[in-house]
Amino acid sequence: MDGKELTYKGQHLPQKGEVEFITGGPPCQGFSATVITIDLDFSYWRMYRNFVSFKRSMILKLTLRCLLRMGYQCTFAVMQAGSYGVPQTRRRAIILAAAPGEKLPLYPEPTHVFSPRACQLTVMVDDKVRDALSDLPEIKNGAKVEEISYSGEALSHFQRKLRGPGADWRDLPNIVVRLSDGNYSKLLKYTHDDIKNGQSSNGALRGVCSCANRKACDPTDRQFNTLIPWCLPHTGNRHNHWSGLYGRLEWDGFFSTTITNPEPMGKQGRVLHPQQNRLVSVRECARSQGFPDSYKFFGTILDRHRQVGQCCSPPLAEAIGMEIKKCLAQKEKDTVKHIFQIVS
Repeated sequence: MDGKELTYKGQHLPQKGEVEFITGGPPCQGFSATVITIDLDFSYWRMYRNFVSFKRSMILKLTLRCLLRMGYQCTFAVMQAGSYGVPQTRRRAIILAAAPGEKLPLYPEPTHVFSPRACQLTVMVDDKVRDALSDLPEIKNGAKVEEISYSGEALSHFQRKLRGPGADWRDLPNIVVRLSDGNYSKLLKYTHDDIKNGQSSNGALRGVCSCANRKACDPTDRQFNTLIPWCLPHTGNRHNHWSGLYGRLEWDGFFSTTITNPEPMGKQGRVLHPQQNRLVSVRECARSQGFPDSYKFFGTILDRHRQVGQCCSPPLAEAIGMEIKKCLAQKEKDTVKHIFQIVS
């Protein structure tokens, strides 16, 4: 960049010694090459948390080594955006670097308690029998029904904890229904023994492909137009049974990591509105990231989802920025103090 004043678009480029701060975030779909300009006072990078362990941490080690060879002080941490006020679990690797003579910023303290399921509280009211059983349906003496649906909402924290995070594709009924175009869906047929999970309590098979009993996949096993997508039980053993797919968000829960293309079959998990029969909107995803409603997104719906999903959560970025601001303010204060001592 030395000696160049304009880009091919005619835009002015900052020259060596003119840049005080650089920030960036390689897309989480991969790790792009990043050009570092020397003589920067501060550098801030945001990356997907798997960056830390990618290639046995070799990429992280090389990145830190390059920064150190260039004379920077540097540090890294994996930070949870949910700990800074957004209703979403989003862990990102953050690298902070400061030039010689600058103060290296600290990482901000969390402002919010996140994911109560993971909290280890020491003072709690003891649970009673009512807290444990009052939401379960009535069972008549001698009943032999294997499963009975809940009769209502959970009535205590203990019940909500044991019920788990809610329904997903495994709760879809395996039935024939008439579709809006007049055609009918088909039953999903379980035709193979599942070696890993065995048979159900009534002896029914659980596999939908010959690979369930460790044989090669047979293309003729594939089923179409079923209410339960055939691909989900087919590959469920390799993907934690696709937990959360076709599931609704919980009003009292939080978003999984907001991605660039939310869809019911995506790996993000629950992307259906808690009450309405639709996917979450662009604005709702933006809310999960912490964007104010005044912030505008542009392009197609997919473009807007991509803009939301590829960014760093604004509250997390603000918290880091405040720590950098503290360092700059402290440096200015120290400089004034030093000048005052010389004059006096």
